[in-house]
Amino acid sequence: MRKISEEITLKDVVERLDRLIILLKLFNKEAMQEIKQEIMRDPVKVKILELADGTREYTTLAREVAQATGKSERWVKERISQLVDIYAIVKKRVGGKVYYENSGLYD
Repeated sequence: MRKISEEITLKDVVERLDRLIILLKLFNKEAMQEIKQEIMRDPVKVKILELADGTREYTTLAREVAQATGKSERWVKERISQLVDIYAIVKKRVGGKVYYENSGLYD
């Protein structure tokens, strides 16, 4: 065990957070599996997760997914919002633009 006087590094914090995420996944495994199965049944959501790599701005992501799936951009934007709500993708703001990235939570 560490002495109180030792400095906690960013690496230590990240490692502890990773452990917490693992524990949360373990204790919520069944619920997370249900959510993942729901996501995988929707080809639009699957495509969003595939393309949400942090490099596509919101409208670009919606347009590319709509083109790939044959759905309207409005339909895709609703699915993006749903994925944000369940933390499957996360928003990153850079200046006035919003980018999306797969959180990896349901991998």
